[in-house]
Amino acid sequence: MPTLTKSATLDTLGLSVGDHLVRFHVEEQVISFEIAASVPPAVSPGAAGKRQPTGFVQKWGGTARKIDDSEDAWLAHINDKHLQ
Repeated sequence: MPTLTKSATLDTLGLSVGDHLVRFHVEEQVISFEIAASVPPAVSPGAAGKRQPTGFVQKWGGTARKIDDSEDAWLAHINDKHLQ
């Protein structure tokens, strides 16, 4: 297992960009570590290319109807939040 002094910085671990699970064992002046798992960063959808429109807004936009029911608090909440 690789070891470091307690005063060493995290850069000393030599980890690449991404998520890592690291197991540490701490002693008086020395820390030993083991990299249990490393996952490179995921590529965001915007970085891989532009997303194509799905047509959802053209198909469903403007089709919602406001229904009033003074006894239904959840329906009133939905109307206030989502309908104009």
